[in-house]
Amino acid sequence: MSVSLPPDEDGMLARECEVDACSPAYFKVRPGTGITEGQAVMYCPYCRTASDPSHFHTREQIRYAQDLAKDEALKGVDRMVQKALGLGSSPRKKLVDGLISVELEYTPGQRPMVRRPLEEELRRDIRCRHCGLDHAVFGLAIWCPDCGRDVFIQHVEAEFASVSKMLEELPTRRERLGHRVAARDLENSLEDVVSIFEAVLKIITRRNLQTAGKSSDQIEEVVRRNVRNSYQNVASAENTYRDLVGAELFGGISQQEKEHLSAIFEKRHPITHNLGVVDRRYLDRARSGELEGREVRVTGPEVAKAIELSLLVLGSAYRARFPFDGSLR
Repeated sequence: MSVSLPPDEDGMLARECEVDACSPAYFKVRPGTGITEGQAVMYCPYCRTASDPSHFHTREQIRYAQDLAKDEALKGVDRMVQKALGLGSSPRKKLVDGLISVELEYTPGQRPMVRRPLEEELRRDIRCRHCGLDHAVFGLAIWCPDCGRDVFIQHVEAEFASVSKMLEELPTRRERLGHRVAARDLENSLEDVVSIFEAVLKIITRRNLQTAGKSSDQIEEVVRRNVRNSYQNVASAENTYRDLVGAELFGGISQQEKEHLSAIFEKRHPITHNLGVVDRRYLDRARSGELEGREVRVTGPEVAKAIELSLLVLGSAYRARFPFDGSLR
């Protein structure tokens, strides 16, 4: 029996890594993109486990196939009973033997409804720039499911692109909703940039520790004790990255650009912890000319510059540490 798996409403087909320790394991691909002929191997975008494409069915898809098989089996039983009773296409048959008349009627039992696979919603879509596969993942995955090549920086670029789109909408939102809403949008955009910066550095750090032979528990303990929130700040990020990865983080930009990025990042503190009001801690760290008690001012060009510099820093740091050559590292 051959089962055709239904795609979701966007035409994507769910997949799931078979390795129990892999997390989040779940992803989606768009049939007809990427490697469309002779694909013998599929890769998990999270752990790069390589296996036959048929080994990546989700639990829901397996349940769906089993339900379909049961449904077909019940249909087969119904047909066998009807044939044995000689009912043909009619559920009734009258048997007459002299004065005796017997009417046979067969009513099949109600079969359970076959429910479509219940799929999860993924919000990070990407097209592999190497093979063209459209796929969706949780978080920031590393590998393309079709060609197995490193697409991590593409995911990072996509995250920052989302923030850039928000910046493009600012004039419209300012005109429609007012200056305060637009100012909050800018503040949120800056927080997003810092959050992406922090998340990417944690992923690089974890992968570096994994490459060094650390266990999952050891890695999480290092992140908890040594990283904490240090990647939210340029100065502390530089020190933590040097200590844990053994490399310079800001080698891809100039000293002046690093100081500029630091000044922009520092504005996140009063936004996150003090409703955007300048406090003494911010003034001490940022050495800004702003006045205590006033609201910190964030501009669109500042956030755009933070995105540009963050991409340079993260891209340079990642490629220096993980120059992927097509082999499994």
